[in-house]
Amino acid sequence: MLGAPVVKQPDNDESAFGREARTLTAEILQLARAYACIMPDWAFFSHVTAAVIWGFPVPIRLLRAAIRQVRRHGHLVPARGIDVAVLGRRRASKARGVRGHELTPTQTTVRTVDGMRVLSSASTWATLADELTVDELIEMGDAIVYIPRRHGMERGTAEDAHATIEQLRAAALAPRRRNRAKLLEALELIRVGAASPFETRVRIACVRAGLPEPELDYDVIAADGTPIGFTEIAFPDQRLLIEGEGDHHRTDRAQWYRDIDKHTACEDAGWRVLRLVSTHVYPSTGPAVERITAALRRAGWSG
Repeated sequence: MLGAPVVKQPDNDESAFGREARTLTAEILQLARAYACIMPDWAFFSHVTAAVIWGFPVPIRLLRAAIRQVRRHGHLVPARGIDVAVLGRRRASKARGVRGHELTPTQTTVRTVDGMRVLSSASTWATLADELTVDELIEMGDAIVYIPRRHGMERGTAEDAHATIEQLRAAALAPRRRNRAKLLEALELIRVGAASPFETRVRIACVRAGLPEPELDYDVIAADGTPIGFTEIAFPDQRLLIEGEGDHHRTDRAQWYRDIDKHTACEDAGWRVLRLVSTHVYPSTGPAVERITAALRRAGWSG
C-alpha cells in the first residue's frame, strides 16, 4: 500500500498460516518471558527464540518445532523448546522445555530487548544459517537492515535499523563461523527497503527471472513536487509501481477509499500501479513474475 510500511506476517493476507504463526510467536514469547525470570546471569536467548523476540520473520516450520510435537519421517519428534545459550566453558542448560546452546565469544554479541538478554540481531541471523535456506536468510536479512519511516514520508537513518549490511557481513565472517559460504551467498541479495517477506520474495523473483532489479520503499512525487506517498516496489524507468494487497485493503472501507485516491493520483502522475495478492507470490512467485513481466513490456521494456 502507499503509505506507512507495516512489517507483515509470512503471508500477505491473514491466512490460516498467518494466524498460526501469530499464535506460535505469542506462545514462544510467553515462555521466554517466564524463563527470563529464572535464567542465570550468564545465559541469553538465541537462535529461533532470539529471532522471535527481535520480531524477525521465522518460517512456520521452526515455530512449530519449538513448541509443538512434529512428525518427521513417520515419527513424532518432541518440541525443541526455547533456545538458551551460554558462552565459553559454561554448561548449556538441560532444563525441560529448553534447547541449550554453547557459543564462542568471537561469534557472539548480546543485547537486551524488552528486559531480556538476547543474541544480537546480526549474530542471530548468522547462527540460524544451520536451519534457514538461502532465501529465508535473505528474507530475515532484509527485515534486519530495513529502515522504517519515522513519520509520514520522513525517512529514518541506518541507526533506526536493527543492523546494517556491514554488520551482517561481520557476523558472517566471524572466526570459525559455520555456513559462512551460505551466509555470504545470502548477503549478495540482501537490500535495504523491504518491509516484509512478501516484498523480498517479489524482488528476488524479479532478479532471478532476468527482470530489472526494482527499487524498494520508493517515494512517489507528482509533477508539481507534491508528495503522493511511498510504495513498496517500483520500476522508475518504466513508471511502474508494485503494490501488495493484504486482506485488510478489502475489508477496511477507509483503507479501500485511500487506496483508490492514491492509485488515481499515481496514474495522474504518469505511473501504472500493478496490484499483487498473496496467491501471486505463495506458494510460487511464478504468477507475480508473469504479471510484472507483462506490465514492464507494456511500459516499453524490451528485456
